[in-house]
Amino acid sequence: MTQDAVAASPAAPPTARLHAGSPMVRLLAVVAGLCVANLYYALPLLPAIAESLDRPADEVAPLLSLTQIGYAAGLLLLVPLGDMVDRRRLASVLVAAAGVVLLIIPFTSGPLMFVLFTVLGVVSVPAMVIVPWVADLVSDEERGRTVAAVMTGLILGTLLCRTFAGALADVTTWQVVYWVAAGFMVLCLLVLRRVPDDAAAGRDRISPTGLGYVTLIASIPAIALRRRAVVERCVYGALGFGAFSLFWTGLPLFLAEEPFSYGPGAIGLFGLLGAAGAVGAGLAGRLADRNLQAVTTVCAFLIVGLCFLGLGTGLDGLAAIIVATLLLDLAIQGAHITNQSVIYQGAPLVRSRITTAYMTSYFAGGAIGSALATAMWSGGGWRAVCLLGAGFAALALLVFVVRAAVGRMVAGRGGGQGAGGVG
Repeated sequence: MTQDAVAASPAAPPTARLHAGSPMVRLLAVVAGLCVANLYYALPLLPAIAESLDRPADEVAPLLSLTQIGYAAGLLLLVPLGDMVDRRRLASVLVAAAGVVLLIIPFTSGPLMFVLFTVLGVVSVPAMVIVPWVADLVSDEERGRTVAAVMTGLILGTLLCRTFAGALADVTTWQVVYWVAAGFMVLCLLVLRRVPDDAAAGRDRISPTGLGYVTLIASIPAIALRRRAVVERCVYGALGFGAFSLFWTGLPLFLAEEPFSYGPGAIGLFGLLGAAGAVGAGLAGRLADRNLQAVTTVCAFLIVGLCFLGLGTGLDGLAAIIVATLLLDLAIQGAHITNQSVIYQGAPLVRSRITTAYMTSYFAGGAIGSALATAMWSGGGWRAVCLLGAGFAALALLVFVVRAAVGRMVAGRGGGQGAGGVG
């Protein structure tokens, strides 16, 4: 079978084996959160790691970027395997590998530690295996809420792991944090053993077709580009996470200056406001199940644009910053969940590769946002950062308007048979 045939093969929806709100979905949300937490334990631990190695903190700071680089590599090279092999087995192997790496890290130093942190990033992608897997295990009517539940676990894991790591290291050592995290991976393996595998869920397999690994990876761009809805949602994801990274790169710089002059501890507390994103994820999931993705998208980017405009035009007091932080996190995570609910409609055979395409564009947008935030801060300060953030939101809304107008034109000509999907 050719690559195009594999990508386009229709498949009957698998029998729903999970339900939104079930205990197993909640457990999978915890697994997703614990796996992504592996990327962020080091954030509050860098000074302690540096002290134990008798090195300056700036020499161990690259551990963070190496973990992120590893994660990006895992997204590109490992997550697509979910379209070729059983996803329970794939997730279990990755979780087990992460547990081994977490167990070894405290015993290492020098170049080997840097290598292991990179490997930790590579094998910490099970959450992105779980999301399309869960999308297959539930009915179409519950997919939005279920994906939102798993993503809520991921969001909370990203936030709470830093507090957990810092508190545990204060009463023990940084090494204990990683040993406990290795124990968490064992618990994750026990949960994964109880989830239906792809065969039990009635999911077709593509590995017998002769599709090789290189062909699998090479097929990702074509699979995404054949689906207008996926391309559109990749753009929204990039712009949304770009705005998010723009904000969170510029905000610490702004809060460190007069009149706030906040230190790292006070600035770090603003990260807890990101819990609003969990609320946005749940709400967006429920709206997606009611086919209100378009409304959610417009509202989300309107909120983002208005928040940035307010902050950039003088509403920059502490109360305004707190409100804007809450609303921005809620809106951007809501848009993110809406994007995922759209890209997982249909095409069950290629959901893992679609995940890779979307998340790659998502993180690329974040990298661009961070880089632009630094440049805008140097050139125009906080006001320039905020106005650029408003520009990101405006561009997303422009894409939506143009896409809707084109869709109406095509529908008016009776040419709605093109490859696409729900946008």
